[in-house]
Amino acid sequence: MNNDEDKSTKYKVVVNDEEQFSIWAADRPNPSGWRDAAKRGSKSECLAYINEVWIDMRPLSLRKKMNIPAIVPVLSRVHLNGNHLNGSGRKG
Repeated sequence: MNNDEDKSTKYKVVVNDEEQFSIWAADRPNPSGWRDAAKRGSKSECLAYINEVWIDMRPLSLRKKMNIPAIVPVLSRVHLNGNHLNGSGRKG
């Protein structure tokens, strides 16, 4: 049985300076450039945590360069094929 299939294997969530997340075996030292995040547990628990907190997959350096916050779209500003959409999602 490989470690990925072993339910007893404990993992930790790690994050790098670009605010990218990954999981790592809890009993191993972190890879270079990565630090512990706030979650340890089973593989599925760690992946669920990452899914919850990693809302913007763009690296931090790109977000800073673009000067756009992590949560961007406001529906009232969305354009579809050049047509402005109102808050209800209908053309207006």
